[in-house]
Amino acid sequence: MTEAQLSESRDWTGHWWLPDEPDKKVPGILSFAPGTGLRLRLIGGWDYQVTRPGPNGSTIITDQTKVWPMVHGYGDNAPVTLLNVSLVTARGGFFGEPDTLEVRANTALVGALMEAPDEAAFVAGVGDIEDLTVWSRRSGVDSRVQFNAQGGETMGEIELRRLAPLTATAGPLRVKLSHYAWYPFSEDSRAQRVTRVRESQVIRFERDDPQPLKYWVDLLSSTADLMSLSTLRACGIVSMRVYVPPTPDQWPGDHPMRDQQHEVAIYMERVVKPRPDDDALPFRNYVLTLDDLPFEELMPRWLEVRDKFAAARSMILGLRYVRNGYVETRLVTAVAAAESMHRALEPSPPIPPAEFKEMRRTLLGAVAPEQKAWLADRLTEHSNVPTLKQRLLDLVSRLGDAGLRLVHDPGIWAKSAKDGRNLLAHTGTASNDLEHLHAVTEVTAAVVILNLLHELGVPQAVLSKAVDEHPVLSHAAHLARRVLCDDDSIVIQIATRSVVAADPSSSDETTRGADSAAPDADDGSSRKRPRE
Repeated sequence: MTEAQLSESRDWTGHWWLPDEPDKKVPGILSFAPGTGLRLRLIGGWDYQVTRPGPNGSTIITDQTKVWPMVHGYGDNAPVTLLNVSLVTARGGFFGEPDTLEVRANTALVGALMEAPDEAAFVAGVGDIEDLTVWSRRSGVDSRVQFNAQGGETMGEIELRRLAPLTATAGPLRVKLSHYAWYPFSEDSRAQRVTRVRESQVIRFERDDPQPLKYWVDLLSSTADLMSLSTLRACGIVSMRVYVPPTPDQWPGDHPMRDQQHEVAIYMERVVKPRPDDDALPFRNYVLTLDDLPFEELMPRWLEVRDKFAAARSMILGLRYVRNGYVETRLVTAVAAAESMHRALEPSPPIPPAEFKEMRRTLLGAVAPEQKAWLADRLTEHSNVPTLKQRLLDLVSRLGDAGLRLVHDPGIWAKSAKDGRNLLAHTGTASNDLEHLHAVTEVTAAVVILNLLHELGVPQAVLSKAVDEHPVLSHAAHLARRVLCDDDSIVIQIATRSVVAADPSSSDETTRGADSAAPDADDGSSRKRPRE
């Protein structure tokens, strides 16, 4: 497994060309950095200006610049394909080729020269995702320490075992959670020698029929979304790779590469910048792990939930990925995610369709002719749907005890969310109580999160425990009680119930989790309206 980490900078020196002009190779350096993405700096380059014919055989140079769907190259002796390439800056070349050219690319594929940007060329996608290893609850490392009778340490040992992959299937797609481990290695310094082992879990998607790059990137991105949902913090992709089928005709009969898939590393700038060397979360900060659902059940369910609730998933996790911004924008996003989630559940209409159709006919017959068009526009089949408040109440009722623990009073929360959204969307005004708006946002987001987990089949007991103990969810419950309901006595009752329900050895931690501010929650910056 190559280490093509998106958290590290890389350079490739070589020659580059446009696919339809393979003889015009230009020297240059391709660089990748997590904060700036991909940049290609060329000595020379290609004509970058958009022109159009003018009168009398003249040429008009417009103020537009070209966008190249694909650029080929060889960098550090590896074939490279750049996708969606656009101009950054150029020197010279007002007519013809420039002296120097700098372009940016959306994606770099190191290891392949593609024939077309959307070519169905890849049969597998592999990714290393933040928090995936701890989330898996699997380890091949066993450490033991032995003590003598007096309590002094006498010896210890570390054993490393290779674990078989976990597998799941979803239609033609096969999913594997593979265990990678490095044998013990030592690092010497002038003071000491440190010997250690490393292991990680890596996700792999594969199918027999080749698919375009976007298909595999979307699957790997959805795994990062699953990690973000499980931890309630932004989880990035550490590395991505795709594989092309074997090419046995290019190798001798006894060569080991005849039957091997060819690895292609993917480099692209991501919204969530990976930080793989950061400390792992405490275990209580996971709302979902493979202890709760087996891998062979969870992954097919997640792929279904990902597609069915795509809009709600994107909006609600977007609040985790982009933490800063106007509190009003965040509130509208959270409520819209809740409404989208409920719509995707396809609830029955409040009035049976046949009865609604008859009522519509009666009402249209009772108004003046000049009012019929206005009334008909408002009495369509799309108006026979639950109100926003009803949708919000339904989302809470589906969660049972966990929903009540979170919002405490569903009616108060649903009215606050409805009023806050409607004021912003329909009147263009908002409450000046930013703490109240922030509370509505966090509680609503938590309701959607719990519903996504509920759709995955997470047991009710696990959801209730998460509300009591997870810093983000318990902080949202704290805001619901103290800000929305404004009832200090409720805090004492809920906290006491949490202590009774929890293991006595962890009662203090549970109480703190229920009533303390979440370490990964907003620090208050998102509750402020930024000034122009």
